[in-house]
Amino acid sequence: MAQAKARHEDWPDRFFNVGFVIDPDGAVILKHYKIVALLPCERSVSPHDLFDWWVEKYGRTLQAFWPVADSTIGRLGIMMAMEGNYPENGRGLALNGAEVVYRASLPTPFTENDFFEISNRARALENNMYVVAPNISGYYLYPDSEAAIDAGGGQSMIVDYRGAIVGKQFNTSGSTYVAGVINIEALRHHRQNAQVTNWPKDIRTELAQIIYEQPIYPKNLYLEKIPGRHAEYKREVIDRQVRLMQERGIWKPPTG
Repeated sequence: MAQAKARHEDWPDRFFNVGFVIDPDGAVILKHYKIVALLPCERSVSPHDLFDWWVEKYGRTLQAFWPVADSTIGRLGIMMAMEGNYPENGRGLALNGAEVVYRASLPTPFTENDFFEISNRARALENNMYVVAPNISGYYLYPDSEAAIDAGGGQSMIVDYRGAIVGKQFNTSGSTYVAGVINIEALRHHRQNAQVTNWPKDIRTELAQIIYEQPIYPKNLYLEKIPGRHAEYKREVIDRQVRLMQERGIWKPPTG
């Protein structure tokens, strides 16, 4: 399981952040196109940015946006970086059957301020799934850089289906690993037999639909144009989204 910047054959002038799973025979059994980029600085295009086209080509299904692959080691899914900070992405994978989810990676300051751990554990707990979350630490900014900067902050971890940390690497400046048991049968037993903490069985979908009736983030943002520069994104998207939340009365503006 890994990720890379990639192009889609139908969109040669845009690039995507793509997670993928390769089986022991070398076949790519899953490709996931990242839904939420690191806003405002990541210029990867999301399927939601091409929503109408994406639905026409791939369908309006969980598999079209949160694909899951059934493998010999469990049902696998991918939730990259910022995607893990939005609970809808973990839920989409869980309701598509995911059991083990790859979630990499977040930069500083998200790791030092516990965002990475909190979101990993929350997504694992609320969806009863394992979250395998590798992260970078030292990063060379340029090909000729002589020293690395700690851009990622490390703290790679494995979290189990009850939100407990199975293994974690706290701090490192070099290549390392995290070891821990991923027990798929225990996960399946928990989902089947827990009375309370197998949460997804209790989702009241009719109520959840009320929460999301009004669109918030605009779809099809890059259907007709390519992503612009950071300042343009702040002016045309971030500032507009803040105004939207305030105008709807969801957020109250500060008094200062």
